[in-house]
Amino acid sequence: MDGRQNARAASGVLRARVGRVLHRRRPLRFVCALCASVLMTVASVLVTAACSSGSDSVDQAAGGGFGFVQQAPNSDFVPVGSRKPAPELTGPTVAGPDLSLVDFRGKITVVNFWASWCAPCRAETPGLVRMAADNPEVAFVGVNEKDNLSAAKAFIRDNGVIYPSIVDRIGTLAARWPVPPGLPSTFVLDGEGRLAARFTGGVLPDELTPVLARLRAET
Repeated sequence: MDGRQNARAASGVLRARVGRVLHRRRPLRFVCALCASVLMTVASVLVTAACSSGSDSVDQAAGGGFGFVQQAPNSDFVPVGSRKPAPELTGPTVAGPDLSLVDFRGKITVVNFWASWCAPCRAETPGLVRMAADNPEVAFVGVNEKDNLSAAKAFIRDNGVIYPSIVDRIGTLAARWPVPPGLPSTFVLDGEGRLAARFTGGVLPDELTPVLARLRAET
């Protein structure tokens, strides 16, 4: 049920309650108090609807207005003419030095949101490491989400991860991106730094390879 339906339902409750009260000939003060109470409920429903569907809200699951078109159950793509610049992504890395996506402008870039405590992240990482090694012209960047720094370093060491990962200790960076609930999520940016594809959940090399080929063919 959407916000308008909720408002109509609350309005119906108001009419029904007031009708019963008037039928019983209650004092006017009682009727006014009841009307005020129900009107406050209606107002609350309308405000909630506005907050959840306003233009400033970000529907991460749907892509936050970035133009994603579903290609498969967990794979989305954005046509060239509908692409928008990727949100800002900059900060210290797990290894220490600061890094920014701007540093990779001009390259196709794969951005992987992950955490050491995430089982699907552990499953997909060997494939991403192979893809990074096999595609040196493509930039790979990780974003380590809400993780313990020591655990993240151990994860990178144990899995032989060769690309850098920006630390997102409390999730403020991910909040700017259309990252659905849960990890991992992987995004592919075209050479102009625009969001071109998204994978929700673990991504396999067989899924990522055709997307990279498609973006290469655009140039």
